[in-house]
Amino acid sequence: MEGRKDIYGARGSSVAERVFLTMLTGAYVGVAWWLLFDGIEPISTLLNWPLSPGDTTRRLCLGIALTVYFIRLLFTQFLFLKRALSWAEAAMIGLWLLLIYPLFAIAGGTNAAQPKDYFGLGIILFLLGSWMNSHAEYARHKWKQRPENYARPYTLGLFRYSRHPNYLGDLISFTGLCLVSGRWVCVAIPAIMLAGFVFVNIPMLDAHLHDHYGPAFDKYAERTSKLIPFLY
Repeated sequence: MEGRKDIYGARGSSVAERVFLTMLTGAYVGVAWWLLFDGIEPISTLLNWPLSPGDTTRRLCLGIALTVYFIRLLFTQFLFLKRALSWAEAAMIGLWLLLIYPLFAIAGGTNAAQPKDYFGLGIILFLLGSWMNSHAEYARHKWKQRPENYARPYTLGLFRYSRHPNYLGDLISFTGLCLVSGRWVCVAIPAIMLAGFVFVNIPMLDAHLHDHYGPAFDKYAERTSKLIPFLY
């Protein structure tokens, strides 16, 4: 855990890194829309793959959802994220998003099956998870702006039930997006997310919060689940 402060304890604006990541992700969004509505057939011809455009409603919902995720990332980078963003971290996020956007666009965009009941459930889960992530971040952001809350951990709202409701929100939203895509291969995204949260992000971030807030965070951690309320 020696390197954790390089990530969570760093301070700075990191404007260049944030702009780079924004432009890169914006390009991914554009490529995803192209794949969903124009690019499948030329890609199929070029690579000699037996692919064809899938259900139109599914493709439209995937495009909108991937765009919503991009907008959420913008707010996270430029409003909620107070620490510095290194070039290495920006590159890692960029590589991760390079997996997410084409996978959902190609796998889900070529699914010709008519949307079934789980499709609607997927949309609900995506909206719920997106709200959880954004609402948790916004509520903490507003609370932290009050001077009397300086150097105090935020333990209200969704943080009463999970130490990392923003991570939980991402898991829920991408699980929903898997249902929207209707492709089992897309389950790899929330599965990798879960592994990263459990084995990397949560241990590193909790260690940083322990160092930063001391006993106040320890008392909070004793009574609050790490990720999934009542389970973990």
